[in-house]
Amino acid sequence: MARKKKSIKPKKTMLIVTASEDEALYFAQLRKDSRYANLSVEWLGPHKNDMEKSLSKVARKKTQGRYKEVWFVFSFKEMDLTNESFKEIQKIANKKRVKLAWSNPGINLWYYFHFYPLNATEISEEEINKKIREKIPSFEPTAEYLKTEGLDFYKKICVLDNDANRNARMYNNIVEQFTGVAAINYVELSLAITENCGQANFTLNQRTIGMDK
Repeated sequence: MARKKKSIKPKKTMLIVTASEDEALYFAQLRKDSRYANLSVEWLGPHKNDMEKSLSKVARKKTQGRYKEVWFVFSFKEMDLTNESFKEIQKIANKKRVKLAWSNPGINLWYYFHFYPLNATEISEEEINKKIREKIPSFEPTAEYLKTEGLDFYKKICVLDNDANRNARMYNNIVEQFTGVAAINYVELSLAITENCGQANFTLNQRTIGMDK
């Protein structure tokens, strides 16, 4: 009697669309190094900081590509958002069924949390970049860096993702008391990637950068 093949539930297709090129490059590195075949990453391309139009474009990409889940990644600085204006944007995104992953002021805050906690209510981008360079001297907060010297940037920090998630949560607890809006919600995006794409195996990455102990 032939053995029945065990059916495997197909993974949900997921799309990440970013407002900036450096955000797209970072998540493309994540996709490649984690070997997530059901995850796609796209840069929205040069555009004006119009969130409503951007969300409409992202929603169309979801429909055209028949993705089960789509996230729009952006920074408050790039899209010229305030905490008050952002609350209205959340309502629009919910109607369009687009999930939001934001950082305030920018994605380099996420990089920062891989190495340090933050107990203050705010920090300048200059200080963020300075502290990251203490760990990765060549770091630059640009797309050009991720295309050249930073081609392995994700590999260098991914083993510290749990630290970043913890530090981001702690910082949000502080900030939300004063603003009512989290400074960064990449934790939710990270959880969604794991749920849809599976747990990445970082053993190779640890060996690559000498962190396998």
